[in-house]
Amino acid sequence: MNTMMTYIDQQYEILKDITSKYNERLSSFASVIREKKAKKWLVLATGSSFNSTLSAKMYIERIAGVKIEIQEPFNFYEYEKISSDTDLILAVSQRGTSYSTIEAIKKCAKEAEVPQIVITSIMDSPIVKYAHEVIDMGCGIETVGYSTKGVSATILTLMLMGVVAGKELGKLSDEDVENELDKIKQLIELIPKTIEKSIEFYNQNKKELDQAQRFTPIGYGPNVGTVKEAETKFTETIRVPTQGFEMEAYMHGPIFELQEDYFVIFTEVVPSTVFERSNKLNHYLSKHCRNVYSISNLPQSENKKHLALDTDLDEYLSPLMLVVPYQVLSYYISLAKGIDLSIPVYSDFGEVMKSKVE
Repeated sequence: MNTMMTYIDQQYEILKDITSKYNERLSSFASVIREKKAKKWLVLATGSSFNSTLSAKMYIERIAGVKIEIQEPFNFYEYEKISSDTDLILAVSQRGTSYSTIEAIKKCAKEAEVPQIVITSIMDSPIVKYAHEVIDMGCGIETVGYSTKGVSATILTLMLMGVVAGKELGKLSDEDVENELDKIKQLIELIPKTIEKSIEFYNQNKKELDQAQRFTPIGYGPNVGTVKEAETKFTETIRVPTQGFEMEAYMHGPIFELQEDYFVIFTEVVPSTVFERSNKLNHYLSKHCRNVYSISNLPQSENKKHLALDTDLDEYLSPLMLVVPYQVLSYYISLAKGIDLSIPVYSDFGEVMKSKVE
């Protein structure tokens, strides 16, 4: 039987496959960008799809010169209007069954004459009938209800869409495209080692982590998406209160709930302009909380609370790697707590609230 860890382990091969086939899978998207010169994108996504989009957003904007607005679909179709300068709409839904995302894309079809593209992993899912174009994110079906390979596949697909858009909009030369692809491929090669180091980190800190009753992941820049996905994954699987914060936002109120026995996890990248401030906050919190951990690309240290991935890393691409340790931790801690992730919790919820469609 497949487990959440099965899909975590599959990510290396899946991400390599997505990268090797990106030209073919994104050919229709390239045509849309070439024809429409779309520079203001509206992305409709919720849950892990939202987090994945947030993780890729800054990379896409930087290399393609576009502006991305991310909207929660339910709030969008109930209350919002499409901005007059929106020239591309993307709906992201891994399984293609999100009721709110479907309703949001249906609203867009009625109200805007701009290209509407669905990104999904199931090409005959309910949402595809409402799209002008459909992009296969290339991860296949994930039978465990808590996305891991789907998150990484979504982040990578969106980043590759950024590369394609950058080329079609004249922001990237052929040489630039190859450089970006090389960086992505090199990062993917590090995924197996990242999984291995994450398991080692868990085993070194197992006694403490398994007892945690409150997690606060903190990140900055592109990795705000990473810590929001950590929030989603931990609450889904470990089922203890977890809230992911942008570093500066954490200092403006949330810090005051800090307790000595809480668990804080920093997500840090070097080089980055914000690292010194993050590191300063890390040291400050460590004086008031005994469970302050960090995940970074820094070299190995003697501190067992630091998961040091010891590699050069483009900050804007880093969520593709740094989301993996949170996936590993969510699996192992939930396993230690005796939570069987194959058994649905609140199994009648979807039927009662109609959050998914068949």
